[in-house]
Amino acid sequence: MAEPYYKQHWVDIDSDRHSAYDKILAYHPAMEPLLRPLDLKPGLRVLDVGSGPGHTTFELARRVAPGGKVTGIDINGEFVERSGARAREAKLAAEFVHNAFPPLPFPDASFDRVWCKNVLEYVDSAADTVAEMARVTAPGGIVVAVDSDWDMLALDIGRDGRERSDRIIAASKAIAIKEPQIGRQLYRLFRAAGLDDVKVEIHAGADTAGRSLPMLKASFARYARDSGKIAAAEVEGWFADIDRAVASGSFLFVLPQFVVRGIRNQAGR
Repeated sequence: MAEPYYKQHWVDIDSDRHSAYDKILAYHPAMEPLLRPLDLKPGLRVLDVGSGPGHTTFELARRVAPGGKVTGIDINGEFVERSGARAREAKLAAEFVHNAFPPLPFPDASFDRVWCKNVLEYVDSAADTVAEMARVTAPGGIVVAVDSDWDMLALDIGRDGRERSDRIIAASKAIAIKEPQIGRQLYRLFRAAGLDDVKVEIHAGADTAGRSLPMLKASFARYARDSGKIAAAEVEGWFADIDRAVASGSFLFVLPQFVVRGIRNQAGR
């Protein structure tokens, strides 16, 4: 493996995972509270750091039209290729760059808004990435990061399967996430990057209908198997526990999202 697992598993994505990510990372109107701090308007230049399959990037592009433009950057070449094709087909002002980060390959003060969702938990240095996000933001511009705090995750699929479920989640986090507590660190990182008027919101909606199943079954299960600590049979048993909990109406999944907004000061420092 050329890179640590937490990075390489975003570089190498098979077709099944691409299909799953189109569902997991789709834009949904429930994301409105996360986008609101960006204060999007027509004509703005926006950067989406870690744009993935591009679905949220497209929504950003719609909101800055006419006259605005969104640039997405991602470590996965297929994400970039697919997103670019979809943007052209939809005639959206969005372009996509294939590049690892940090650093970000853009000049200082290139964007009016910088957005980064569920990415900083995977990068080599969250502090350096936030500093880069601040650097490429124009004076008076807004930076918004949304990220999980995996040590606050709550999954209940029944008492009998709790011990196995906890081990599977722990094994997944251990290899797939560079910084599981990134959510609680964002305020400090924004302040250290010189951003002003930093505000923090926490959103923790409860999934009781099984909306998170694609993430659990496509991502967490793979990470657990790849860790070498969880047998395939245990993962199958976990799936059965999850399905029973959903069918019986007792499933609960909560993963708090920290939404942190900062403003680049007028001096550009």
